[in-house]
Amino acid sequence: MTNNQQALDDIAGKIAAGVRMLGGLKQGAEEQVRNIVESALSQFDVVTHERMQVQEAMLRKAREELTALDARVHELEAQVRTLIK
Repeated sequence: MTNNQQALDDIAGKIAAGVRMLGGLKQGAEEQVRNIVESALSQFDVVTHERMQVQEAMLRKAREELTALDARVHELEAQVRTLIK
């Protein structure tokens, strides 16, 4: 092996080691950013997507029940009016 080849192999090895190190740093940085974001969000009054969907379903059901009750009240009012006459 020539000195040039050996030098190129050394450089390639160092570059490969640097790339591996950067890969590890990237993963560590992603975890750190995720932890920071989770910590920041925990200080706010936020809900998960699942909980929001449950609340939307409950609201939809309550609206349906309110509409049905409103219709029933109008029905009963009409019956009262006919009885009074």
